[in-house]
Amino acid sequence: MTNVPQLMPPSEAKSQQSSGWSLRRILFVSVGSFFALLILLFLLALLIATASDVEGAADVVRLVRDMVIIFLALEGALIILSLAVLILQIARLIAMIQTEIKPILENTQETVRTAKGTVEFMSENITQPMIRAGGFMTALVVFVENLAGLRRAVRRGRQASEAMDEAQS
Repeated sequence: MTNVPQLMPPSEAKSQQSSGWSLRRILFVSVGSFFALLILLFLLALLIATASDVEGAADVVRLVRDMVIIFLALEGALIILSLAVLILQIARLIAMIQTEIKPILENTQETVRTAKGTVEFMSENITQPMIRAGGFMTALVVFVENLAGLRRAVRRGRQASEAMDEAQS
């Protein structure tokens, strides 16, 4: 026989350590980036307010505010659309489970029941009689061996008694 080396899948801990991006690190970087962006925006707003006239800065802030509101509205619409698609996909998955997977499971259960019935039939009609016949044959062999052993013992006893009778005579 040849020895075939079996490849073992790498553990999850090793793959996380080798990539260097654990969930905790990603979370810290994301939160840190968000707060850094907020601080940067605050400093930019403070610089605009102090460096230029207030009326001109107000117009810029209003324009940025309006653009952010439009961006958030579009993002909200995109999220609602994504949720609708997700709900439709879940409905299709449930329909597929009911129409395709459920009949397969029922067919598998029927096959298992049939196999169980076949095993019970074989056990009752073939296996148990074979075991009984084997037990009977074993008992018969033991009986014949014991009978032959008794015969030998009786013969030896006769031969020994005849030998003693001859020795005495």
